[in-house]
Amino acid sequence: MHPPDEVARVHTPFRPCGGALHIPLRHSKRHRDKSTRHREVIEMKKALLIAGVSALLTGAVVEAQQRKAQPQKQQQPAVKQEEVIQVLKSGLSTDPRFAWKVEQDEAQKICSQYPSREAMPGPAIQKVIQVSQNEIRYPQWGLFWGDWKEGKKIVDNPRGGRFASYGFSDSPTDRGGNCYACHLIEKGVPGGTMGPNLYQYGKRWNITKENMNSPEAIQNLKIVYNIVYDSWSAFPCSSMPRFGRNGALSPEDVINIVTFLLHPDSPVNK
Repeated sequence: MHPPDEVARVHTPFRPCGGALHIPLRHSKRHRDKSTRHREVIEMKKALLIAGVSALLTGAVVEAQQRKAQPQKQQQPAVKQEEVIQVLKSGLSTDPRFAWKVEQDEAQKICSQYPSREAMPGPAIQKVIQVSQNEIRYPQWGLFWGDWKEGKKIVDNPRGGRFASYGFSDSPTDRGGNCYACHLIEKGVPGGTMGPNLYQYGKRWNITKENMNSPEAIQNLKIVYNIVYDSWSAFPCSSMPRFGRNGALSPEDVINIVTFLLHPDSPVNK
């Protein structure tokens, strides 16, 4: 049998020492060895993870460089544009008033090369904007406020340039913007949502009775005029009709529409 002191030393891992617990040297060493092995395992896992990520990144960079080095094949359209135009012309009236509907101008030819504006390169977008801006014409009295009441009549009118199978259904004197087909404009008046909401449009441009004749307000008037006259001057290849460019509306009609949208007395801004 072991002496009492040896029994206590063998079976008791902790021994009181001055009121505190004393950890035997052998137990402390085992604990340090275990902690060291644990840290080594963690470090090894980190090293493996870093090596794996580095390999993935290196592979991605190499693949990107290889793709960049390969010549890009330009996809050829299944049908030539000239063939499409000929088919359209063959099925439509030969009325000369219809010619502008099937003859593409320079801007349209550029837009037709791409599936969307997002797919257009920067130079093509700038070219469409430049061509469209160069074709803008202003009222004979210059760029100034028109008659918003006359503008409202044009905005409300859906007629102008409509074509049916039996010929033109609108007389040359019919002119309208049919603006409510795509826009919400007046409060409580139904409208479309294809285009932006134009309610209180003048307030959004900070136009008031006090500043409406200031240089800043006239400049804003010009910006909106350009958009209504030819939307492609600001938004290339958009679906908004180019009213002034195509002669559907005169410069005087356009300035009256813009006045209806921006003037503080217009119901649009009430």
